[in-house]
Amino acid sequence: MNPKIQARVGLISKFLFALILLGSFQASIAKELIWAPDFPVGASIPEISAQDQDGNVRSFDDLVGKRGMLFMLSRSFDWCPYCKAQLVQLAAISDLIEDMEITVVAMTYDPVKTLKTVQEDEDIHFPLLYDEDVAHVNALGIRNSQYKPGHRAYGIPYPGIFLIDPNGVIKAKFAEKRYQDRPLLEDVLMAFSKL
Repeated sequence: MNPKIQARVGLISKFLFALILLGSFQASIAKELIWAPDFPVGASIPEISAQDQDGNVRSFDDLVGKRGMLFMLSRSFDWCPYCKAQLVQLAAISDLIEDMEITVVAMTYDPVKTLKTVQEDEDIHFPLLYDEDVAHVNALGIRNSQYKPGHRAYGIPYPGIFLIDPNGVIKAKFAEKRYQDRPLLEDVLMAFSKL
């Protein structure tokens, strides 16, 4: 075989091998994070009953839109800069989502008074729910276990987003391994467009 061709074949083989290794590595990273493992796509979301920023108790039935609901669970809109940034980004596209007849709902362990302040400061036009006693985070199995009772961050979830249909069935889930990283809202919008 021609030495130039042999060198190219060797280089291509190494490149393909590297791609296979990279693909395996990415697949193993993706497998490491199984967010809300007890609630896979196709499962029903547990009952939602929580106060919103106005102190009104809300349920899934009165929150869900005609085509479904985006349900974002965050650490804190009070002290977590990543959560606040994600909330502001979501607020910027919430009208677009609502135009698709999908409601936007966010939940944290922040008390009602804090949620009301965040709503006013950030001009939020969708429900912000208070997860009292972290009941919803615990029901979903997404509580960050590194914080113990008494710690200010006790009760925060591993953040993420559910896309839920009008019957309460989970159609998609979006989460990242590191809390500093958040799902791309473009990916979430793409999932909406497929409903």
